[in-house]
Amino acid sequence: HIPYEVIVVDDGSSADEQVFTSDDIDHVRILRSEKHHGYAHAVNEGIRASEGEVLLFLHADVMLAPHTVEDMLDALIADPRRGAISPVAAQAYAKRMQLLPDTDYQSWDSYIAVAEEIREGHKAPLPRLVTEMFALMVRRDAVEAAGVLDEAFSLPALAAYDYTVRITRAGYGIVYLPSTYVHRDGDDTDHVSEMYRQQDDTEKEKFRIKWGVSLDYSFQMRIDLFPMMDLMRDGVRILEIGCACGATLREISARNPSACLYGVELNKHAAEIAAPCATIRSMDVERLDPAKIPERFDYIIMGDVIEHLQNPWKAIENMRELLTPDGAIIASIPNVAHISNVYGVLSGKWTYRDMGLLDRTHLRFFTRQEIVKLFEGAELSVQELRFSRVLLSAAECQLQDEILSLKTISVEKSDLDAFQWLVRAQRV
Repeated sequence: HIPYEVIVVDDGSSADEQVFTSDDIDHVRILRSEKHHGYAHAVNEGIRASEGEVLLFLHADVMLAPHTVEDMLDALIADPRRGAISPVAAQAYAKRMQLLPDTDYQSWDSYIAVAEEIREGHKAPLPRLVTEMFALMVRRDAVEAAGVLDEAFSLPALAAYDYTVRITRAGYGIVYLPSTYVHRDGDDTDHVSEMYRQQDDTEKEKFRIKWGVSLDYSFQMRIDLFPMMDLMRDGVRILEIGCACGATLREISARNPSACLYGVELNKHAAEIAAPCATIRSMDVERLDPAKIPERFDYIIMGDVIEHLQNPWKAIENMRELLTPDGAIIASIPNVAHISNVYGVLSGKWTYRDMGLLDRTHLRFFTRQEIVKLFEGAELSVQELRFSRVLLSAAECQLQDEILSLKTISVEKSDLDAFQWLVRAQRV
């Protein structure tokens, strides 16, 4: 058995909520406060009082199945590059990345059975740039590098993201364990008050101002593009244009440690977060001289980049020159012919928004045919063309059926269905 100490921080709880322990248990300490200071302050009190080489931060609503701590510790010490380990549980954010069980358990014993079933799946750890701290295991040196939590953040999730981004910037890896599941009673963010949502928006903006990056945009992984690449090739060379904080590159590195990874990111704050996992370049893809860049790449990833460029045609020509002889550009491009946009145009609307097909920062717009022309004009052959969908309204579905029934024009259903086109264009 590994020696351990439990530190309970009682952050000014009421008399009927206070934690007590018997006098004969000497490995439990309770730190009490007369008034409530907030989550970040309570965690900081625990950090300052702790002495061990590994810290496990736990929310009060978390239950751990047998073997949870051992499995997390094994994962932490398995790779010296890892600084923190997070298990599976309901999270306030990153909904799309959660791997929650679909089993509805109602008792402690049934929870343990579900946790054990997940454990037996032996799924590989997944990298994260930031994570929550409901059950986060961290090495002491990573804690010392990150410091204490910023008490300006009152929401636990935002305080945790602010803290763990510092762990990442310090060069420590954060790993998510799909085979380790913990139960949580709280943080049902689908049913929260309007006041909470306003506070959430305020603290997200506070995070953006502090770090110069957006939680909603800068930490997304483009795993939807992975099936169009042979990521397991030994020494594969990959350049990502607009790599943001490097989430996609970090995931590729986890799958293939031999990959040679490069990124281009104009936001210097995002580039600093991405730097530990890739070589980050600063270049203007529309105006660069390919002859001055020594590296050549098997894949160049351009996820939601092309529509933001003033001269995407020149940019694609430049990217072609940076490819190996059989290299390929892997891109995702919004489809301006999506039925939702057609519906808007026929309703007399072309309204720019903060995100989506008519993002305010989009300078160029493409249909499937124009995408093919874009790449073929740069002497690239479109080898693969996929698309992603979104849910349609009843009115959009009806309009789509009516358009497809027209006699005067032939329309492919996929041209209206595609929200984004995913492209693999190979050098010829």
